[in-house]
Amino acid sequence: MESHVLAKWIRSRAEKREEAAGQHCTGCRSTIAGTTDDQLRASGGTFLAGAGWFCGPRCERQYRLRFRIQPAATPSAGSDAAAPTPRTPTPRPAPLVSDPPETPTPARRSAADELAEALRARRRSGSGG
Repeated sequence: MESHVLAKWIRSRAEKREEAAGQHCTGCRSTIAGTTDDQLRASGGTFLAGAGWFCGPRCERQYRLRFRIQPAATPSAGSDAAAPTPRTPTPRPAPLVSDPPETPTPARRSAADELAEALRARRRSGSGG
């Protein structure tokens, strides 16, 4: 009985391999119809240099966002995709102006001073008893 199950599994794997001929989307692994670049583009596929074929612009965008790949100009728009656009440096922010140090008012003490005094008073009352 087990040999029958094993044979069915082997047959099913062989059929899947035959169906899987062609290009696959690098992002979602779905099959893209076509064998040549023109056929792949006609079926909605997009190519990203260094990554491969994607089933559409949405998959390509998700892949670029996931791996932080900067979008390049598309060759179909008439621009040279091989020439990257130079980065413009971010201008330095203006220096922060610090506030003048606050002068402590005699009527008010800091919480740290009050806590230190309370601990000293507690020690005095505990050791005196």
